[in-house]
Amino acid sequence: MPSDTMALETRDLGYSYAPGRFAVRHLSLNLRRGEVLGLLGRNGAGKTTTVRLLTTLLPPTEGTATVLGQDLRTGGRDLRARLGVVLQSESLDFVTVEKNLTLYAFLWGVARETAKTRAEEMIELFELEQARRRKPWALSGGERRRFQVARELMHDMEILFLDEPTVGLDAIARRRILRYLRERARGGLSIVFTTHILHEADMLCDRIAVLHTGRLIALDTADALKQKHGGAREVSVTFDSVLAPGLRGELTQALASRGALLLEPEDPDTAATKVAFRASAAEELLPWLSHWAQTHALGFERLAVEEATLEGVFLGMVGGADGEENAPAKVGDPANRTLPPGGVEGLT
Repeated sequence: MPSDTMALETRDLGYSYAPGRFAVRHLSLNLRRGEVLGLLGRNGAGKTTTVRLLTTLLPPTEGTATVLGQDLRTGGRDLRARLGVVLQSESLDFVTVEKNLTLYAFLWGVARETAKTRAEEMIELFELEQARRRKPWALSGGERRRFQVARELMHDMEILFLDEPTVGLDAIARRRILRYLRERARGGLSIVFTTHILHEADMLCDRIAVLHTGRLIALDTADALKQKHGGAREVSVTFDSVLAPGLRGELTQALASRGALLLEPEDPDTAATKVAFRASAAEELLPWLSHWAQTHALGFERLAVEEATLEGVFLGMVGGADGEENAPAKVGDPANRTLPPGGVEGLT
């Protein structure tokens, strides 16, 4: 792929905060122009460190990176002028929200009239009309976060780094912002987006990078990750007539022999006609189940298969389901379909 289609590329990038103690290591990935790349990982996985590395706020201790055609180590002020970044930490000033927006744009070289127009757009988009004449430090938590994101969008940039930008926002505000970011990406803006709200990543991101203990363990589209790592799916079948005890025993035994885990009925009133199970190859069992039902003159009143979710994929990769610590994904373990040290060769 031609390099001019890439906004950034890293090769074995890493940061050590003490000898032999790495926050990020062997990070090899790329970001296309106009692409939204999601960074997922548990607390401490290395997401914020990665953002700080790629925005020149931290110097890498190993590896290489090219950002907008410039070497990350030597790009300096010229490179930073082409980036936008919203970190989790706040930076609040002592002029009003409205003046803050226009001043920030002015400092980045945006023309005065353009800055005024853009400030009005941001105030409307981020629902800051009631806060426009208040000082940022006097805003509520949600207002402060909306203001912080709005301010960064006041200037022109080629890559925007957003570190959990929707923390503290309600569902309506989050959806409005995500739609706006999607439109900006369609206009050519490249975005790196970290979040703990996984359906946001599913909605917004073109590809997902999963970090675990400082290493990249997966990089693909959300749909591809679901297909590869979706894990067990739950199937619920309601028959059109009651299953006799012998027939139910035959069915459950056959399902168990095919790797299915039988689930207890949630509603005792439907237990006589319903069977629920979990299986890693649920879709492959459905044709067999249909044939079994026809053989026994049974029909389906309802058949439901739980959709694979990005949350389920993520929990399966890095652990933590149901509040428990699962064994962490092992880098290079084929069973987990993870990436080896050094990342992916020739990612596309």
